[in-house]
Amino acid sequence: MPTPVATIANLTATGDVIIGPGGITTMVKGLPVACMGDAVAGPMCVTGAITMTTAITKLAKGRPTANIGSMVMGVVPLGFPVATAVLVCPNVNVIV
Repeated sequence: MPTPVATIANLTATGDVIIGPGGITTMVKGLPVACMGDAVAGPMCVTGAITMTTAITKLAKGRPTANIGSMVMGVVPLGFPVATAVLVCPNVNVIV
C-alpha cells in the first residue's frame, strides 16, 4: 500500500530525527527525501539508520526512499539496541 514519503527532519515513533544526508537531488516541500541508510539521532536512538523501507522501487541517488513505517535500527544511550519506525511525515500529499 502506498504511504507518504519521508524527508530529512521527519520524526520516528520515539521522537528521533532523520538527519540525512538524504537524496539531495530529490526534494519534497523544500527538503531532501530520506533514503535507506540515512542517519537517525535523538533522545532514544543516539546512533541509528533507516534499515528497511517498503518503497524499494522508488529511488533517490540510487537508494530506496523512506516512507511512513520504514524501520530504524540504532542504539539507546545505555548501549542497548532499539528498533523504531518513521512515524511523523507531514508530506501526506506525496505518496510513494
